[in-house]
Amino acid sequence: MTRPNHDADAAVEIDTTGRATRGGQTPLRLPHRGVAYGNAGQRPGRRASPAALDHLRPRSATPPGTTGDRKVPRSHDRRGTTQPPGELVLAASQPLRVALLAPPTTTISPSSLELDQVRWLAEGLAERGHQVTLVGAGLDGLTATDAYAVIDTDPTGGQGASAEIIEGLHAEQAGKALERLGEVEVVGDHTSTGWQPAGGASLHTRTLQTSYRPLVGRLEPAPKRAGHLGWVAVSGHQQHTAPTMPWVGKIHPAIPIGEHKLCFTHTGPCVYLGPLTKRHGAALALTAAHTAGRPIVLAGTQPGATATAHSEVELRPRLGAGDALLEQAGRLERWDLLANSSCLVAPLHPAVPYSLEIIEPMAYGTPVVTTVGTVGAELVSHGVSGLVVDDPALLAKAISKAAGLDPQRVRAHAASHFDLPQMVAAYQRLFTRLAGAAAGGR
Repeated sequence: MTRPNHDADAAVEIDTTGRATRGGQTPLRLPHRGVAYGNAGQRPGRRASPAALDHLRPRSATPPGTTGDRKVPRSHDRRGTTQPPGELVLAASQPLRVALLAPPTTTISPSSLELDQVRWLAEGLAERGHQVTLVGAGLDGLTATDAYAVIDTDPTGGQGASAEIIEGLHAEQAGKALERLGEVEVVGDHTSTGWQPAGGASLHTRTLQTSYRPLVGRLEPAPKRAGHLGWVAVSGHQQHTAPTMPWVGKIHPAIPIGEHKLCFTHTGPCVYLGPLTKRHGAALALTAAHTAGRPIVLAGTQPGATATAHSEVELRPRLGAGDALLEQAGRLERWDLLANSSCLVAPLHPAVPYSLEIIEPMAYGTPVVTTVGTVGAELVSHGVSGLVVDDPALLAKAISKAAGLDPQRVRAHAASHFDLPQMVAAYQRLFTRLAGAAAGGR
């Protein structure tokens, strides 16, 4: 079996004309920390009034607790993030005006790191000297200081609504916000629906879209808008499972590796961290751990009625001595589990495009056991940071072997591939090239 080749600096691909590359076209190749942990599941803020939306500006001094723009401080949970060798946080020689669109807080799982990715990216780009505005919904927990600007659309005013309605309203409000921001050189869109232009000024705004969700079977590969250049993949696996999407590059999401202390002893139970539903791998992980004679903790990441039903009917009755089932693990509980675990067992669903649940344990030096045909095979370096098996039936044997892996090498793999400065640098290079291409075309 051929193991995946891990490129520490994933090349970004873009056509200098601004067109997304497809199929066999040969593109120009370019050279590649968490706040929302503490804010996960927080209540959305107040509705952004029409008057507020009419006066949105990226650098206004709106008092805390009101809608509109706010400055975001340096994240409290970014302490001592490691810097890969040769990766320095340098000020931009030509600062860009960048807008980053975050998904509405109420539409993502409380344990999801989707919102973290956008906020960390905003902070990282601001540290490099760029003028950044983050547009999100339900961001009332942010305080006002001097880092980057924030526009909180909060389209439902804190009222209940379906995810589809909230996402649609957010797309409309985000378009209005971008229209009022004036000239934005690049929009990094991290929503699942895209944004809706509110006027002529934003129709041609150069936009790249990133999705952390499966795109297999997507009927509309990209918004039909002149400025939409295509999609940034979060993994090569995502590109492979959706080959017809207009991909313009690949950038792995990342975490602040330095905030997770390396542990040299991993004597705790195995851990499964993921959805506790039938289509995901909790049952496989439970079987593998029992076959290997090891206890396991099943920690859920997407609580809900479906997960509860599956847990109570299919999983909890099978728990053995030393096993545990947590429908949702809190931030500190999850970190303790991963830091002490003997290994993470991750038989991911093939449609999953990325797994930060795999990256977190490796930051502690905890090895990961996963399977081919999933993004786990891309994220785990076989024999270094974990073991990749061809068949789920071999997971038990891999669990037993994982104890022999060196925690320092496990962590080193995570630090060299999935630390935040690398992700920020990759987006900076891509955004800079796009802005340069736009300037050259005028």
